[in-house]
Amino acid sequence: MNFQPQKLILHRCWLSIVFVLILGLGCHRPGYYPGQMPPNPGYQYQPGLQPTAAVPLGPQSVYAGGQMAPQLVEMQRRAQELDANNRQLTTQLAQIQQQASVYRERADLLARQLEDANRQNSQLMATANQYADQARGLQASMNSRGSARLTANNSMIGSSGAMQIPGAQILQEGSMIRVRVASDQLFAPGTAQLNPIALAILDQFSMIVKQQYPRQRIAVESHTDAWGQAPAANVQVANAQAQSVIDYLSQRNGLPIQQLIIVGRGPSFPIADNNTPAGRAENRRIELVITPDTF
Repeated sequence: MNFQPQKLILHRCWLSIVFVLILGLGCHRPGYYPGQMPPNPGYQYQPGLQPTAAVPLGPQSVYAGGQMAPQLVEMQRRAQELDANNRQLTTQLAQIQQQASVYRERADLLARQLEDANRQNSQLMATANQYADQARGLQASMNSRGSARLTANNSMIGSSGAMQIPGAQILQEGSMIRVRVASDQLFAPGTAQLNPIALAILDQFSMIVKQQYPRQRIAVESHTDAWGQAPAANVQVANAQAQSVIDYLSQRNGLPIQQLIIVGRGPSFPIADNNTPAGRAENRRIELVITPDTF
């Protein structure tokens, strides 16, 4: 009976000694948390030294290091592409702006040209209306080649014999008197500028009209040849020459503008052969027609 309690007490003493030894050994080891690597047995603590960040270890750290380098390269490549695209777009934008500036300048120029053309067209329309009014007021200046016939004025029949104008041909056509002058005597070829010879002829004609025919309408007919220029161009020259004669008769000699009528014939009524130089020179003429119509 006494043996068993003694044996049990001895066994407990041994367990206590072992437990104390274990506790003593554990107090001298640095502690660590679950999930952390055990400390390096050879590490010695140095006062003032800051701890460094933990370096990832294991398979996960190897995978991460292998993926970051290609991603950085790809990001750099995309950034370079964006820079190149931006430079290209900037260049294109500058070119577009420059082209737009050129187009604006062209549009402004065309607008100014259109404005000038409209202004000239308005002036031409006003001149055309003036010619139309004068033509409507003409009731007799046509001859047998298409002229309208007028009632004869007995006071004018045979009166052309007393009219003398150097450089002009005087023709009596029924009740009308036609004063024919070569255009080459009045103008430089193809122009509407009167020369000094023309001024002398027109001055003498104006004096006769004032003295003998102050109330008769005067038709100024301008004729050209049919050589070289298109018919429309010839008519334009004829109109300009007739207008120059009317301007001189009214502004320089004082004939009333309502007494004068412009008739630009062009090449429509030749009196000679246009195939010869002499015939063409004869066809280029100004005819001042004193009509029996009054104003």
